[in-house]
Amino acid sequence: MKPILPLRSLAGVAAFALGAALLPPAASASSIGSVVRAFCLSAFESEMAQAGKTPPPGMAHYACGCVARQITDGGSLEQARTSCRAETARRYPI
Repeated sequence: MKPILPLRSLAGVAAFALGAALLPPAASASSIGSVVRAFCLSAFESEMAQAGKTPPPGMAHYACGCVARQITDGGSLEQARTSCRAETARRYPI
């Protein structure tokens, strides 16, 4: 089974998150969440296309919302990737 969220595409998210630490706290959480979600959605769509699969409606937004929430709440990229893959797979078995 291929991962829902590819490792290579989320590496940029981690780099951005580290750079965003220089932003003011209120802007930082909002900005990080938006960028994480954007990177995630792009990676998700690309991976599904490469796998030749059509995700059910809402799957990408659910998965990427999960990742963005966990990262903005202070979780690591690895923790977010692992737990959100599992949650998304349970909710959207494809």
